[in-house]
Amino acid sequence: MDLIFRTRRLQRCFEEEKEAIRSWGTDVGRRYVERVNFILAANVWDDLFTFQFLALHPLRGNRQGQFAARLTGKYRLVVRPSESRHDIVIINMEDYHG
Repeated sequence: MDLIFRTRRLQRCFEEEKEAIRSWGTDVGRRYVERVNFILAANVWDDLFTFQFLALHPLRGNRQGQFAARLTGKYRLVVRPSESRHDIVIINMEDYHG
């Protein structure tokens, strides 16, 4: 599978870990890069649901079709499959308690 980043910032934070650390701090920045690398290595979208540490779950309401993966206690990575389901779109990295 390939990745599609919704913003250039998300892509840059993935490609340069120190940029992710600068943006979100050491723990969250490193976890972001780690999780995106893991997602990139998956063979198919459905494989991602078999890994409990991701805690991948669907979002509701106006975010239907999007899924959240746990990064740390209060941060999550929001993704969705592409139309073809061959690629994954990285939508956002967010603090959902804030």
